[in-house]
Amino acid sequence: MAVKLLKKRPIGEYWLFLESWCFLAIARILIFWIPFRKLLPLLGRQVSQEDAEMAASAPTASNELLERIRISILRASRRSPWRTKCFEQALSVRMMLRRRNIKSVIYFGVSINQPDQPEKMTAHAWLKCSGIVVTGGKNNGSFTVVGRFLV
Repeated sequence: MAVKLLKKRPIGEYWLFLESWCFLAIARILIFWIPFRKLLPLLGRQVSQEDAEMAASAPTASNELLERIRISILRASRRSPWRTKCFEQALSVRMMLRRRNIKSVIYFGVSINQPDQPEKMTAHAWLKCSGIVVTGGKNNGSFTVVGRFLV
């Protein structure tokens, strides 16, 4: 049955999965071992809301490529033995897009007193490119944006 699965997908999807998986590992190592202030140069420069929205909505990549990257990150996240939450995913996609010279914006947000977690602060990260939320799109509207980084 595993052989059938290998024959169903184009080889490019496997390479993209491998790239996603490797960048998730790199992102996890960076987040675990390096303080956030030292990660800032990797995230890009902090921008205002207007600049971030303008850059994030500019058509810099094809929707097909972004969808393939989004799917490969989700697949690699499910098959990784380490933590692959929103920050790792956003950082991984940032590295993948930077490798292809595609501009994107990483957003950081916080939320206090969510319905499912009262009296608890929750943080979230998501990445937007060409008007599409590539990672972290679920419930990002309930977070107050505290930082935007453009590359």
